Amino acid sequence: MLNEQISMALDSLRANKFRSLLTMLGIIIGAGTLVAVLSLGNALQSSVFEQFIDLGTRRIAVAPGDPNAKGARNVPGYGLLSIQDYRALEALTASRPDLFRTIAPEVAVNTEVRAGTTAVRALLVGTHESYTQVQSVPLLAGRFLTASDEAAGSRVGVVGYQIARDLFGAEEEALRAAVGRSIEVNGQPLTIIGVIDENGGPFSTDGRVFAPVSTLRLRLVGGLDLPGRGLQMSGVLIGITSEQIIAEAETALVNTLRTVRDVPSEAINDFTLNTPTQALSVLSGINGAITGFIALVAGISLVVGGIGIMNIMLVAVTERTREIGVRKALGASDGDVLGQFVLEALALSIVGSLIGIAGAIAIVVLIGFVAGIAAPISWPAVGIALLFASLIGIGFGLYPARRAALLQPIEALRYE
Repeated sequence: MLNEQISMALDSLRANKFRSLLTMLGIIIGAGTLVAVLSLGNALQSSVFEQFIDLGTRRIAVAPGDPNAKGARNVPGYGLLSIQDYRALEALTASRPDLFRTIAPEVAVNTEVRAGTTAVRALLVGTHESYTQVQSVPLLAGRFLTASDEAAGSRVGVVGYQIARDLFGAEEEALRAAVGRSIEVNGQPLTIIGVIDENGGPFSTDGRVFAPVSTLRLRLVGGLDLPGRGLQMSGVLIGITSEQIIAEAETALVNTLRTVRDVPSEAINDFTLNTPTQALSVLSGINGAITGFIALVAGISLVVGGIGIMNIMLVAVTERTREIGVRKALGASDGDVLGQFVLEALALSIVGSLIGIAGAIAIVVLIGFVAGIAAPISWPAVGIALLFASLIGIGFGLYPARRAALLQPIEALRYE
């Protein structure tokens, strides 16, 4: 009996092809949108996360805390980072290669940079060659700092895109020609050995000038030492092996810093750890909100499609009143008639959702190919679309089916 009802439901769709297509339109759009949005949303999130990782999110940044925080002692420089903290973290990094890849210091000072008669404000950053292993530094020309530059205290620097453009012009030829030229930092000469390409975003180097730590401390900027603790650090960047070990790495860093800084057990940390999960969680939240909103719109489209199915099924019941009367007169039960019309509504929903899913798969594959990104199909979204469409078909087809099932045979046969 079930096979016969399914066959009759499909025959009904084939008998009114154009009307069936119009009826399924809402389901087609809703199911297709749901699958396409969730698939492309996942692909976009993965792509953005990879770009952020490339920019330098596979790292933990150690920053000074609030020297006036609860538990801070009345000691000059308490709450600030020093070379002593850096050495302790350097030892930890070397001892835990399973957690940490490398470590790079940051000694940052806002200053004036001059080339000829042109002067601009810049962030002068003292660091090592390992900086490029924790932060993306796409060079347009020249090279970055080396260990020999640090050892010799060389008067060399690497300038960010914005600084180079303001000093030497926006043409690429002029930017490349900046390598080898001299600039003044706090009145001291510095030879440009590299120009960084434009890389805007949360980790931009566009407004920075990089120099060896030894050069910055001994030749360019004075008064950077903390009493009894050595060079003051603006921050320490620590490369981690993967995002999966962030919690373990964070615990190791906190324990090491609290020990070397002699932070009392009852006191809060007088330093801050900025982890990649903070930036990635914000991105994930934004992407999830946008995807969820569009998926909600797709769900509304499915509901609208269900209303369309109910309307057409009500029309079908009216058109086929005599047919229903004949079937009942020949012995069909109320359940048989109910099942037939529910199956017809379900068939409209499933066929419509399959058409929409097929279209969504084609769109996702095409966009992935054109954009050059991996865009796998979200099969859970396919399952959700089919399930939701089925529930819509059954839910909105039940009322017309029940109305057909409750028709009296004699009244149905007399219907004109």
